[in-house]
Formats: sequence, C-alpha cells, structure tokens
Amino acid sequence: MVRLRLPISAEVGVRLRVVQLSDLHGRTRFANGRLAERVNALKPDVVCVTGDLVSHLQELPRVLAELRRIACPRLYFVPGNWERETLTGLRKRLLTDEERLTLLAAVSDVARVLLNAGEIISVNGLRLLIYGFDNSLYGAERYAPPPGEADVRLLLAHSPQIMDIVRRENIPFDLLLTGHTHGGQIRFFGLTDPEAGRWHVGARREAGGTFYISRGLGTTRLPLRLGSTPEVLCADLVTLGSG
Repeated sequence: MVRLRLPISAEVGVRLRVVQLSDLHGRTRFANGRLAERVNALKPDVVCVTGDLVSHLQELPRVLAELRRIACPRLYFVPGNWERETLTGLRKRLLTDEERLTLLAAVSDVARVLLNAGEIISVNGLRLLIYGFDNSLYGAERYAPPPGEADVRLLLAHSPQIMDIVRRENIPFDLLLTGHTHGGQIRFFGLTDPEAGRWHVGARREAGGTFYISRGLGTTRLPLRLGSTPEVLCADLVTLGSG
C-alpha cells in the first residue's frame, strides 16, 4: 500500500480519495488478502484501473469477478498494451479486432471504460474531471475533454509515455496516474531495464500537478519481483481548509 496526500486548490474544504490499481496480469489474491477486500477497506471515492488486467484471456472472468466485489460506484478503466495482446501457451500474439472489442465490452460491464474520453462528475461537492487516454497503442492518444469547469483534473493512462503528449500539448492536470513499467519488476541496486529506467517510480511533481507511476500488482515475462514490490495507491486529494 502506498499513500499520498496531495493539496489541491479548489475553493471548498473537502477530501477526495482515489485508489489506483494497475497491471494486475491476472493477480487478485495476495499474502495480505484479496484485492477487493484491500480496496474496500480504504473506502475510496473513485477507483481507477490503469490497464493490463490479464496476460491470458481465460483469466479475464475471474479478474472481472474480483473487480465487481469492489464497493465503489465510480470505477474507471483505461486499456494497456495487454488489452491488445495475449499469451497462448508461452507465445505472445495480438488480439483480433473481435477479441479486443469483446474484451472491452466485458470490462465495460464492470467499469466505465475511457478511450480518449472523459466526464465531469460531482464527488463530495467537487467537480471532478476524469479523462482516460487510450495509449494501448502508441499514437492512438487524443485529448478532447468534455465541456465544463472542473475543480480537480484527474488523468489516466497506462504508459508513462503519455507525459510526452501532456507536456507537448500543455494539458492541465492535478493528478496523472500511469503504470506499465512494474517499477522494473526486477531491480538490482535500484537499477532496472532501460525502458522502465527512463521513468521514475512513484510520484513526481510536474508543472501544475503530480505525475504518478505505479509499480502495479502483477508480473510479466517472469512470475517474480525483486526490489519492486506490488502496490495499491491510495491518494487523498485535500482542498484548502479541509485540515
């Protein structure tokens, strides 16, 4: 469990709790309990799942059943690269268009799927913009926010490479949640593979907001983590005057 407390400059004194899950790759049970139990204990206002639910398509019903146990009415999902590919035996292959659409339809029965889309909702008296990028395929990302004013801007994407677009297009945000790197998954002396090593682990301040990269929950390639423990992020966004 990783906890963040982030000040936001809205004019009302309230708290907003956001829980992020990322890169499950089929994992729903851990040494400290089932995933839904851990999330429900946090009493989140919003739960965000930032891609890579499963490595094998046959794992999807079990993972979705666990997500259904999460007692939060505001559950959002953005796809990762493993929503475009799967393992058949030990070999990776691309999903067909039909398989991908079927997968996303199944997820949409459990969570609000955001594919370069967003909405403004009211939570605890705050107008919260939630926008999800589809960077399951690099180059597919678009930013077209819904009309209206927001007190808090929450951006979701699977890969931290989205920050290149956010910087280039000067997209405003208070919190940007990503995953994908697994924190390197296997780290020796704090070092990891070049792709993950390009990005930080955890939170970093950017102009106007906090950019977070989750280590995620599951594994890929090897069923092993070293120096990069799995995590659930619990972020409390605290407005002025809420103590």
